[in-house]
Amino acid sequence: MRKFILLIFLCYSFFFFLGSTLAPILAYLKYYELSAVLTSTYMFSCHQQPDRSFWLLGYPLALCCRCYGFYLGVIITSVLAFFNKLKINLNIFLLIFVLCIIDIIINYVTGPRMNTGNITRFIMGLLMGLLFITGLDYVLNFKKEKEE
Repeated sequence: MRKFILLIFLCYSFFFFLGSTLAPILAYLKYYELSAVLTSTYMFSCHQQPDRSFWLLGYPLALCCRCYGFYLGVIITSVLAFFNKLKINLNIFLLIFVLCIIDIIINYVTGPRMNTGNITRFIMGLLMGLLFITGLDYVLNFKKEKEE
């Protein structure tokens, strides 16, 4: 059951990551309608502000930097967890968690006055994806151990 759930999150995140990357490529190739369909598919999961997105071939990705990093983090961490290669110390987990909370608070409280930058947002997204799957994997392993 654990591997099945990880596989679902892997596929879901891969769809978001790949589709977000394909949207500007399709726009560049003048497949505007298909690009718009992909971009609008993600509009309910991300604010898609162009100034907070990476640009590819003159067009913004269909996800902001943080969401793009989150889905990539989920993909990488899901693969590691699937093959039982995900080992994160609780102290490291808590440190990453605190860093992510600080970044969110800084962005929420300061708003547009303090721009943390797209690279920082992307890295924080990666870390949030790592935290999400690490936490999920811990819960799934804990439930499995409890059932045994």
